[in-house]
Amino acid sequence: MTEQGITEQGVTDVLEQLLIAHSPELRDGSASVSPQARLVDLGIDSLELLSLAADIEDAFRIDIDDSDLDTAKTVADLARIVDAASGTGPA
Repeated sequence: MTEQGITEQGVTDVLEQLLIAHSPELRDGSASVSPQARLVDLGIDSLELLSLAADIEDAFRIDIDDSDLDTAKTVADLARIVDAASGTGPA
């Protein structure tokens, strides 16, 4: 990661690795990462989502607003939140 940020593919790669670290279903191969994948289907409950968000904040050096996190239901939602917080995508 550079000081100016990372590419969109870099965001995707890092987010995927963080999701795998937090999702039992991804680790055991019973699910796969896709933008439409629902976080609950990946085994990411509200408590795990808080832990994942903390890791995302550390990895991307961003702050995620709790109200934004409350709206995250899918992998695409998380990517949008990261994009908006890091300034790499639409707010």
